Amino acid sequence: MEDQVSQRTNRDKTTRARRALLVETAIACFVEKGLARTGMRDIAKQAGVRVGNLYNHFPGRGDLIAEIAQIETAGLDDIVAQVAKCADPHKAIDTLVKSYFLYCADPVSAVLTVEITSEALRNPAIEDLFSGNRALLVNTLAKALSQSSGNANRATVTAGLVIDTIEGFALRIGLTGKKPRKRDAEALMSFVRNALTPGAD
Repeated sequence: MEDQVSQRTNRDKTTRARRALLVETAIACFVEKGLARTGMRDIAKQAGVRVGNLYNHFPGRGDLIAEIAQIETAGLDDIVAQVAKCADPHKAIDTLVKSYFLYCADPVSAVLTVEITSEALRNPAIEDLFSGNRALLVNTLAKALSQSSGNANRATVTAGLVIDTIEGFALRIGLTGKKPRKRDAEALMSFVRNALTPGAD
């Protein structure tokens, strides 16, 4: 009985490791060739597996993209958890701005964001996979903004604009292929603080 449990555990570990390898390879292929020019055979070849083995784990390219969406959600959940630990709403805002900026400005993440965004414009199913992630960030930031200002009326709109600002700046840096610098994050945080200061127009 213990041998069966051990075998099952080892098999599960092997399956998880194989799936992780396939997703990492798919991401590398999507970044290098683009989503539209990457087929399942390309991913299998790059991963060093038979295409049938890839299909055993992921029946189609959409399933791989769905897995990437889950990975993104997990990464954003980590950011939200960091923000939730902040008792001071100003600290919560700074934490979200900096953490999300660094997440988006990673060169691989930046290219993958552009690829997925362009694909989502043509495919509502892909857009649906990622739309909840934006809502999570906007709601988290809106809550901190409401606590900070005591005014919840415009918090959601303001939070959306701040998220757009973070993403735009991060993509501009990430698409250069270079890692973001400390001063980039500091400049963004300073800009957001000034923009959120009452009376600053």
